[in-house]
Amino acid sequence: MPNQRAKDRPRVQFVCDQKLADDLQGWADSENRSRSNLIETLLFEVVSERERSSDPHGLPTSELIDQLKKFLQLLTGDRERNGISYVLLGQTLGIDPEKLHELYVLVEECRAKQPGIREAKS
Repeated sequence: MPNQRAKDRPRVQFVCDQKLADDLQGWADSENRSRSNLIETLLFEVVSERERSSDPHGLPTSELIDQLKKFLQLLTGDRERNGISYVLLGQTLGIDPEKLHELYVLVEECRAKQPGIREAKS
């Protein structure tokens, strides 16, 4: 029986410049492996890193942390509303974005009723 490629290992082709192809071939040769195997290994590492550094919606962890910091600063009155996405935070955290907005409004109402509570920057 001829060598058949497993159905769960589809063939993927791409086009690159000759220098990159030569560099990859040299690298693969130096490790006694095929260029295809080298590229698969490299892509696996890149995809794994992306999965580790991103939330389920593809938002890099650093951007998520930045949005969370901004939202908490908004709630504590240390910043204005600009630059905060309730939709993005809601999707990432699995919370209805409208509920995040309601939380903000509630905090603002409490702040307005309580003397001595810092007002949000405008």
